[in-house]
Amino acid sequence: MTETPPDVVALRVGDYVMDAPTSDDADDLVRALADPDIAVWNPAASMSAASPRERALRWIEDRAAWAPDHASWVVRDRDGHLVGAVSLHHIDDVMATAEIGYWMAPDGRERGLGAAATDAATRFGFEQRGLVRIELFHAVENEASCRLATRCGFLHEGTTRSSFVYGDGTRHDEHLHGRLASDPYPDIPLPR
Repeated sequence: MTETPPDVVALRVGDYVMDAPTSDDADDLVRALADPDIAVWNPAASMSAASPRERALRWIEDRAAWAPDHASWVVRDRDGHLVGAVSLHHIDDVMATAEIGYWMAPDGRERGLGAAATDAATRFGFEQRGLVRIELFHAVENEASCRLATRCGFLHEGTTRSSFVYGDGTRHDEHLHGRLASDPYPDIPLPR
């Protein structure tokens, strides 16, 4: 029996909105996926497709409709344009676990928006989906992601060796961070 995918739930973080991507976001997404800091750590930036716009439209199609095993949001700036993304994926309702991933475009960085959006998605997973544990993986070399994970209350639990092929096409060791629903919620200020 196939479950009906849940409806997309929009979230707010201060003045910012997190909601589903639309085809109107394609140009913003093309620019974001071209950013070297996103491209190296995000396999979507290098997925095979005829053009950067086609890659963007495939990414949008993949994340616009939720499924029982994933929930994805784009993070919108105050003017409505896409500046980031956060996803809960590999959601396992039986085990009450998921993974979380995120990225922020250059014009969304250095405002606390990435941490606030990641925290909002994490709280959604615990409070709305009933998850008990959310895991976060990032390449060992991705120090910015490690700082964000720690800021959002995800404890470093170890290193997985040669565990994921990133946008640069090579396997990387990853840090594994975990957060439990029973852990204290971090104090994440509203983004600037």
